[in-house]
Amino acid sequence: MKHLVIVSVMVAALLAAPLGGASPYFLITPGGTYDVGYDYGSRLSIPDEYRKPMGRIAFTAVYETEASWTEVLHARLQGQAEIVPAVYIRPPGTSQEQVNATNQRLIDESKPIAAAVGVRAAGFPVSVTGQGARVESVLDGMPAQGVLQVGDIIVRVDGQPVTTTDSLIQATTRHAVGDHVMLEVHRDDQDLSLDVVTAESPSEPGRPIVGITVSTYMFDIQMPFPVDIQSDNVGGPSAGFIFALAVLDGVTDGDLTRGYYVAGTGTIAQDGTVGAVGGAAEKALAAEEAGAQIFLVPKDDAAEAYRWVHTIQIIPVATFDEAIHALCALPPGPNPASADVPTPCE
Repeated sequence: MKHLVIVSVMVAALLAAPLGGASPYFLITPGGTYDVGYDYGSRLSIPDEYRKPMGRIAFTAVYETEASWTEVLHARLQGQAEIVPAVYIRPPGTSQEQVNATNQRLIDESKPIAAAVGVRAAGFPVSVTGQGARVESVLDGMPAQGVLQVGDIIVRVDGQPVTTTDSLIQATTRHAVGDHVMLEVHRDDQDLSLDVVTAESPSEPGRPIVGITVSTYMFDIQMPFPVDIQSDNVGGPSAGFIFALAVLDGVTDGDLTRGYYVAGTGTIAQDGTVGAVGGAAEKALAAEEAGAQIFLVPKDDAAEAYRWVHTIQIIPVATFDEAIHALCALPPGPNPASADVPTPCE
């Protein structure tokens, strides 16, 4: 009975507000699947002399939209949409244009890293370098406010070198929420040692953050041939894992997807670590609705991915190598692009 009272109060509160008026919430809904490859789209470009037959593989996305009270009420009643406070999507003091620019910067950096991971896994020599993580913005109300400044170059965390945004994120996430993190920073002509306490990410419970956006300073990748990946209007780093798999499939013999329509989500680090993302439930549902049979997801997001789907096979992975082994272990599927045993599976 207590739960019924709580629900009644919530609905009454929503009905008391102007139903057509703006609410302080965003809705997160399935945003569709985006094929990467030659036969199912043109989002991957590899020189002809290196191109091999590919299976069908797609990254997934979510829509983030400002919600009216009517839309919030509908989402609460119907499900299959996540309701989140607007401050989780657009922090106070941050414009939507700044959010969009940050997301574009993140996906632009994830593409060459993904290409490097895929090409390196295929056996080609690759070099990824940077000279630190440059602070692009400091979020209001977060621990970094008043400690870090835009333009700071973070070069060490807890005494360990930081060369890229990826290495900074990995070093930070090794901490627990509330831990002290020691940062060594270049600021103008000064070298500073700064102590920052981590806070919990508002959008990813349990994940420690200090409250900054960053880019890799003096970022450079050297590969034996160019790889270009198109992402339409999708932003953020969460397609990197799938980009890397698609690149590997595109430069090796055989069909890494084993004849299945494979979709997925996850960030990718230079060392092949597959990182957690937001919206796993919505992305898995988008994949299922698009007809995908396999959904690859970071292990930390696996429980979330199961929330609304019924038929798609969820495969949790923690690393790029785990994903390759999981695909190689699948029985042959219905639509192989090549009858050859995939090179990564040999």
